[in-house]
Amino acid sequence: MLTKLTVVFALSMTLAAAQGAATLRIHVALTDASGAATPIPRLVLLVSDNPPTDEPRRLRTTADGTIELKLAPGSYLVELDEPVAFRGKAYTWTQIVEVAAGRETLLALTAANAEAAAGARISADSATLLTAWRDSVVEIWTPTTHAAGFVIDAARGLIATSHHALANATSVEVQFTAVKERFKVAGQVIVSERDPGAAVVRVDPNALSSARPIDLGCAAASWQTVSYKDVVNTITASMLAGKEITDGLVTRTTSQAIFSDMRIGSDSEGGPVFAESGTLLGISAIDDDKENRGRWSEAWVVPAERACGVVATAIKKIADVTPPLGTRLPLEPAAPAVRLATAAGPTAQPPTVSASAFDITLLTPAQVTDNTKGQSGVRGDVGNWTQYLRDVGQVLLVRISPRFEESVLKMLARGAAATQGVSIPPLRSFTANFLRLRAYCGDAQVTPIHPFVIEHEVSGRSPIREGLYVFERGAFGPHCPAVRFSMFSEKDPQRADTKAIDPKLFDQLPKP
Repeated sequence: MLTKLTVVFALSMTLAAAQGAATLRIHVALTDASGAATPIPRLVLLVSDNPPTDEPRRLRTTADGTIELKLAPGSYLVELDEPVAFRGKAYTWTQIVEVAAGRETLLALTAANAEAAAGARISADSATLLTAWRDSVVEIWTPTTHAAGFVIDAARGLIATSHHALANATSVEVQFTAVKERFKVAGQVIVSERDPGAAVVRVDPNALSSARPIDLGCAAASWQTVSYKDVVNTITASMLAGKEITDGLVTRTTSQAIFSDMRIGSDSEGGPVFAESGTLLGISAIDDDKENRGRWSEAWVVPAERACGVVATAIKKIADVTPPLGTRLPLEPAAPAVRLATAAGPTAQPPTVSASAFDITLLTPAQVTDNTKGQSGVRGDVGNWTQYLRDVGQVLLVRISPRFEESVLKMLARGAAATQGVSIPPLRSFTANFLRLRAYCGDAQVTPIHPFVIEHEVSGRSPIREGLYVFERGAFGPHCPAVRFSMFSEKDPQRADTKAIDPKLFDQLPKP
């Protein structure tokens, strides 16, 4: 049975159609401390005839603080359901608006036409953080990790993040995902200090033209403080996913850190953390727990006050130094992942060729995740990139693995043992660790989407490193006059181990 409100709404729509459609667009935005207008999402507004003839319609603002509805021409009363708090003040609105036939009428609800309220149960501060700072939060890709960061100085091209998140990288890729634009540029790690837990990355300042810096409070030396059980919020930027708000409560504070029960993914540390008032507290970080790699962890906060010392050092270091080039780097396809299988099934072995020191395997993400199931040892481990390979779309993977070898000395030792009647199996070890790859289609060098590295921890020795380079799906193939890969090792970083690849091998991979 239709409710009275539903009947009134239906009659109103019919009347609007009969009398000439009219559009009422309501936009709610308040001014923050920087003077920027911040749209207020998820507010409930009441819209009724003026004077009221029945129950008002309850409508909720969208992520950009907007409500749009069709009405019959006439006079309407717009009210806020409950007062809202924003930046320490409480607001409410009661507005009368005239809607004319065949026109769009805009009603802007701002601080200028708001009424002061005695108190507010609803706080818009945390709800507006993502709207206000989405474009200021970036993704940072290192060879072995993914993290978040945020713009702190647009003029100098500076981005703050967590020291732990960078995993000792010196150069990174910084990805910007704005409402209308998505791109990636090279970044340079200027300072990364373990004691305060903060790091600063620099990019071409021109890449930051649409990103507002988030103030650490260094210039004024004025920092927000919090206490036990205060609410804190952070903006996360998981790889291949959107940006989100995560909140929690303060569990403990010290002079070095703020601890909380916020839970963030291991690929999302390094983002900005805010107090409930919307003021920046510091940088999110997680502990170095390899057992929880790829899982959610409780985050602690590097206080802004401690991060400021790292920023000051970074500013001194970049004086008169040219920033990295702002050349746009390749990106993953925006389409969602589609798993492909070869005619022989998803577990068909991908093509592999060998150079002097490295094995080269051509793969799709589906082949990696299918063929590594049940494998043991280093070849069945893709390091921190398991989730990435599950979620990425149509790309080409080139895995560069150090070859197993038996040194001459070990062969002589086996021979000597054999003369004494002792049989020793071949003593195999890895060749030199992988360092970097250069790939060519004909004479043109092909830039990868990501130059990933897979690290394998080995008891009693330094980690073993493989390359996992991500390319656009059609980067190589029969259209290339020739394909060659030049691989460099940590042992001999200037000498290339070059291998020509038959372009037809790429046709053996599942077709996109």
